Amino acid sequence: MRTLLSLTVLLLTACGVSQAELNDPGSELGSDEGELSASSRSYVVLRHDTMRRCPWPRCGGVFVHDVNRASVRETYVYGLDFSTSTLTEEQQVQVMSAGASEMVLHGKLGPVETNGFRRFQVTTAWRGMPGVKFTTADSFYRVAPASIQCLVAPCPSLRATKLNSTSTTLHHDLDVGRASMTAVDQNWLTFRVTDKDALVAGRFVEGATVNGTKEQVLDASQVFLKIPDMTQSCGRPAIARCPDGKVNLWTRDENRCTMPAGCGGGGACAAVVPACAEGYTLMSWTGGPFGCTQYACDPAFLFE
Repeated sequence: MRTLLSLTVLLLTACGVSQAELNDPGSELGSDEGELSASSRSYVVLRHDTMRRCPWPRCGGVFVHDVNRASVRETYVYGLDFSTSTLTEEQQVQVMSAGASEMVLHGKLGPVETNGFRRFQVTTAWRGMPGVKFTTADSFYRVAPASIQCLVAPCPSLRATKLNSTSTTLHHDLDVGRASMTAVDQNWLTFRVTDKDALVAGRFVEGATVNGTKEQVLDASQVFLKIPDMTQSCGRPAIARCPDGKVNLWTRDENRCTMPAGCGGGGACAAVVPACAEGYTLMSWTGGPFGCTQYACDPAFLFE
């Protein structure tokens, strides 16, 4: 038994994974117990005060509360203060026009002003996918690649850090299916989370069994894109000269850039055009082996 235990610890060490993280993929390695305040910044969600009927600024502002806290305690603020952020006026409009449950802000409460109320001082903002709702059972995370080399599969390639906490969880995969409306490009959305600082609301579930081990998957119910959603320039790629009867084919990369994919065409194409949900814009390009029109529904606020 001692030999078996020693071998297990050795394999875990070789993988660069702590035993606590593998025994309980949701285990917290430390957490911060602070609450929404005027002295320290935190991540919050907001909802607009549209139901109460009283004079502004007592009504008509927003309610904010920290994410990932044991108790949800909303704080009323009469407005948002963007003076400590780098957001332009257009980007501030993106924040204010987002629907319920479609915004995460990082910042803190401002001082009490002469009218007796506070504003929330915004440092950074993330906007969620339109029309998508997270649930009360979800937690909020930032995800990044984990620099781990394992001896055997499955290898946890991602690390999720719980917002407003130092809790981290190693996991094997990310599923953005629940956060995606009709024809949303899930490869692009996954890349925004793992490489472009998008945030996730979701929960951990068990995936496939590999070598006797259940993969741990972060099942996202909502993805919040950082504002502005910075993308690299698509450039001006060289386009091939196609022979008669063939057309230029294109493929779309993780930055939503359409890139040349050679020549093709000549096959039968289905004349089915997806209907994008409200808040999305239909994009199209010629691609695939038969040169058929390809489609994706992108969040409309990316074009504002």
